[in-house]
Amino acid sequence: MPSTSSLAIDRRSNSSSPSSYQNVETFDDELATQHSNINTRHRRDDQGARRALLNFVLMSILFSANHGCVVSCLGLASARLGSIGAWQSGILYITYTASALLGATYIVKETGARNSLLLGMLLYCFYVACFWVGTLFSDDNISGKRVAAYTGAAIGGIGAGFLWTAQGAYFGQAAEDHASRLQQPVETSTASLAGIFAFFYLAEEVLLRLLSSFLLEFHLASWGSIFGIYTVITVLSTMAISCIYNYPKSGVDTYNTDARLEDHPQSASRFFYKLSSALQLLINDPKMKYMVGLNAVFGFTASFLNSYVNGQVVPVALDDPDSKYIGVLSSWVSAVAAVMSLVFGRLGSKTGKGPILILGALCFFGVVFPFVVQPNASKYGWSMLVIIYSLHGTGRATFEGTLKATFADYFPHEKEGAFANIILQNGLAGAVGYFLTFSLQCDTPSRYCIEYSNGTLHDVLSFELIVIVSAILAIIGYLRASAIHKMELEEERNSDDANQDDNAILLIEERDT
Repeated sequence: MPSTSSLAIDRRSNSSSPSSYQNVETFDDELATQHSNINTRHRRDDQGARRALLNFVLMSILFSANHGCVVSCLGLASARLGSIGAWQSGILYITYTASALLGATYIVKETGARNSLLLGMLLYCFYVACFWVGTLFSDDNISGKRVAAYTGAAIGGIGAGFLWTAQGAYFGQAAEDHASRLQQPVETSTASLAGIFAFFYLAEEVLLRLLSSFLLEFHLASWGSIFGIYTVITVLSTMAISCIYNYPKSGVDTYNTDARLEDHPQSASRFFYKLSSALQLLINDPKMKYMVGLNAVFGFTASFLNSYVNGQVVPVALDDPDSKYIGVLSSWVSAVAAVMSLVFGRLGSKTGKGPILILGALCFFGVVFPFVVQPNASKYGWSMLVIIYSLHGTGRATFEGTLKATFADYFPHEKEGAFANIILQNGLAGAVGYFLTFSLQCDTPSRYCIEYSNGTLHDVLSFELIVIVSAILAIIGYLRASAIHKMELEEERNSDDANQDDNAILLIEERDT
């Protein structure tokens, strides 16, 4: 863009001619009018921003109520159902991952983020209800419990793929709406909204996880009643989600795909892209490959904690065969994550998101490392377990808030595909983790060949090393992705400056003619 001094020089050079002077004045008037129109169109709208924020808060509350019941049941699966629960969780994560890979982006693009949230929450109801149905079978009816558990997990996993892809798209649309009304960078809104969402999401999870421990401790309800309450909450929150604002469908708004779709305008090509945009983004965008580690380490660590620590360590360490303390410890994770998500939301604008994500990976490392040093469950007590669960809560806060805000910043042109990749990477790691917990067996009891509650022997060291290595690779991968993103931003700025210079030259040439 030419400077004002260069325009002034050009204005003086034409002042010898009255007609030229008149053209300059007309040109200046046109620029002033355009500038006034731009200011009018982009005037700060505080009231509209408040409405957008309140709508996002409502979405967060309803979404969190539904998903809080799901994760409460997930945390209890292995403790209440043993190996059936571990396999059930694995099925949930497999269908969750497959859904994100093979159709979630298409559903969200075709039906819109709000309607996809509704569909995903509805399917989630089946997963929670399967726990209630399972309590209707007698303890001897193992096959009945297995069918109910596996069927609910398969249906719920499909819904989870829709739900989290839609949540990411809705989050991105809400952040753009909020930022445009306040005339601030989108990155500022993504950081603040991510913190708000993570707070409600994790705070409600705390309450719902504590519900089971509270009702059992005071003998107010049986497990059947508890799972029945969870089912009712998921159904009511699903019905209410239709009250939130329905943003327009994004259609095919994708990164570096417009040219390909113009070459192949047939509906089949568009259908295929929408169906597989998550996979195409993973293949074609180099940043996505390097972000895999951050998603994978959370999936591995969560499955390690929920399946091995909840199911095998806590009952021995705290003498808790009835799983009464699982709800308390799981709630502590959510409480720590809720508080830290607000802290990270404020810190993100000052320190940037990078240091927070690196801290999260180190926390996940810290969850597993103590069990490498001391694998004997009887050596653990409340103090050490609280530290371990606190580390997981801190790491989880970075995943639920900061990481998702980073994805919104790094992949603004393909929200559905970007957030589907979070599901794909995290879900696949989680599924592998749940299966490894019970699949890595050994023959002779030793320091790392641990006897589970069902009498079988399992190799715990191999899985622990997988988590530790993934934490290290997560940090290295993020640093590389961040470097690529900075280069892309610099190229964008240079391109924008060049375009502005070209436009300014054209305007001056038009004025002179």
